[in-house]
Amino acid sequence: MARLIPICIWLLSVVDSSQMSSHPIIGILGKSIMLPCSLNSSAPVVPARLTLYWTARLKHQKEDQVVYALYDGKENNDPQFPFYKNRTQIFKDQLSSGNFSLLLKDLRVKDDLTTFFLFYHQEDGNYNTLDQNKEMCLTTVKVAKSYHKPIVTVNYEEWKAECTSQGGYPKPRLTWTNQNDLLDPEVPQIDQDAGSGTLNISSTVNITDNQTVTCSIFNPTLKETLNTTRSTGVVHPWEQGGLLSGIKAGIGAVAVVVIGSALVFVCWKKSMQQNGADTQEMGPLRHCLLQCVLTTKC
Repeated sequence: MARLIPICIWLLSVVDSSQMSSHPIIGILGKSIMLPCSLNSSAPVVPARLTLYWTARLKHQKEDQVVYALYDGKENNDPQFPFYKNRTQIFKDQLSSGNFSLLLKDLRVKDDLTTFFLFYHQEDGNYNTLDQNKEMCLTTVKVAKSYHKPIVTVNYEEWKAECTSQGGYPKPRLTWTNQNDLLDPEVPQIDQDAGSGTLNISSTVNITDNQTVTCSIFNPTLKETLNTTRSTGVVHPWEQGGLLSGIKAGIGAVAVVVIGSALVFVCWKKSMQQNGADTQEMGPLRHCLLQCVLTTKC
């Protein structure tokens, strides 16, 4: 175990990340991502004699962090940085075939733009080095998450339109257009959720009547654009189709009631004239109503 300390010290003083050339991959916030790594060596891999470290270098930080450690074929969590606890996995059954890939689970905002790389060292039975690589499988992770479709609302009192979108990452690019002409909005407001680290964005722009404005949200990592278009024309109550149809239907119903009442009154009056004041005799009244309906002659 005494040999573990010098290795860790070397890892903390590894070459500056600005000199490291890495392969970028994109991962979705909250999901898992595979950091691919395959050994290309003529020496056979013997897991029981293998020392392996996955290491991370965060942006703007000089010291490296141990992500995963394997010592003589066995996991060693002692040097592991707490941020990666219960979030890493290698495939032990594939080590002998040279697969040193690492599964990084539950991606977080703090993983964004982190560069991961592998150190491995293998010895023979006499502790002689057979194979070693200090900077293998350099990979930079870009974390992202899609934004919700933007919502556009219109404030007719102030003649402003507001666009809002939530739950995305990283910082998006928001633009307003009117029939393909760019509009000049106010400075967008961006808030970050304390728990998930996702971002919420809102923006307002001045409008005029009878415009068609479009709010676009562009995610630079996912290369994804979401659009919402809204007309700024004022819709008066009497121009709304549903209300107008309701008014027409109401007028029709009132007309039917009025006409029906008039028919009943005319027939009642006629039957009274034929039978005097005897209101018990309803036969003539029913006959009159039937005649009115069938012949329109009352």
